[in-house]
Amino acid sequence: MDETNFPRTLRPIILRAVSEAQRRGDSAVEAEHLLLALADDSEKEPAATLASAGLDHAGVIRALRAERAASLASAGVAPVPEERLVSAARVTRPRWGASARQAMVIATRTRTGPERRRRLAEKDLAIALLDLQLGTVPRALALAGVDRQALITALSD
Repeated sequence: MDETNFPRTLRPIILRAVSEAQRRGDSAVEAEHLLLALADDSEKEPAATLASAGLDHAGVIRALRAERAASLASAGVAPVPEERLVSAARVTRPRWGASARQAMVIATRTRTGPERRRRLAEKDLAIALLDLQLGTVPRALALAGVDRQALITALSD
């Protein structure tokens, strides 16, 4: 799966998500990279709705750090200092991870009837990310105390 397979309307978000994964040194683009890309796009409506719940770019990063610390703690591993987690940016393109693929599938399938012909937009992707039931993003949002259903309702209007 590469960026040219995605709807044109989402390409800027997809490219930002790829950049997020590369900058963080991750081998795969996952749902969290898509969420970071959406939160960082202040020109689009989903960013304002996410920011109202404390999920601007920095807020998403804080939530992801809290999720990582909680996951390590549940395995009995002490948190690693942030300065030790810094890695060199990836030069090669990361692959597409399962959570990012799942979010894209959900975003595409949730549109029904007359909406099905409408082009996939950032709102659709944001709703799909908020609707994920498994993975890093739902755990991070739960730890951050985010009311996902309220955000989905706000984005659906």
